[in-house]
Amino acid sequence: MPRYRPVVVAAACALALAAPASAAYAATAVHHAAKPVLTVGKKGGPAVRKRAVLKASLAKGKSAVFALGSFSASCSSSTFQAKVTANPSSRGKATLSLTGDTMSDCKLKGVSGISLTGVKALNLPYDLTISSAKGFPVTIAGRSKARPLGFQATISVSGDSTPVVCVFTAPKAKGSASNKSNEVTISKQKFTLDTKKSSSLCAEAASSATFSATYGPIKDTSVKHSPKVFVS
Repeated sequence: MPRYRPVVVAAACALALAAPASAAYAATAVHHAAKPVLTVGKKGGPAVRKRAVLKASLAKGKSAVFALGSFSASCSSSTFQAKVTANPSSRGKATLSLTGDTMSDCKLKGVSGISLTGVKALNLPYDLTISSAKGFPVTIAGRSKARPLGFQATISVSGDSTPVVCVFTAPKAKGSASNKSNEVTISKQKFTLDTKKSSSLCAEAASSATFSATYGPIKDTSVKHSPKVFVS
């Protein structure tokens, strides 16, 4: 046994020396395997860069819908624009500043004698996060309590030259992203009527509204040919 002792000692030393190197290699492999939350072209593709501008219109065949009590407002055209502020490794959240949200071609359904002349987003920009967690959760939030998410609907009443203005707000809205069609879907998110900023007639119609829309495909307009954006 004594004659084998040097061999055993040498083997033990080799294992001791190899362990840190193996750990370092594993850490490096994990580091290289990590992908940013948002990528372009394909899942796990090149990272969406900080300050990139992402844009999307309503998905084909979809409308932005505001449900208010017994009637609803539907906009067949809507576009959003957001600037990326951070795009960390996967298992994190990408953060964006939603700087633009336009809506047009809006109509009221379920009511006669009044028409919807315009809908616009209030208190922009909003904070937008997209998570790489299961289901790719999306959250849109106002910058402060004084500047919540909001939209203003301007209504024209037959026989009355004074427009009716209704303002609805919410601290935040939630949705989800999908790589199938590179879309973000928001479904039945509740907004409350701001009676201080709305015409008195608005309260007679509804004290709250829900908002639903699907936007996509989302594209990175900062890159040549505006490739689609994926969540990793």
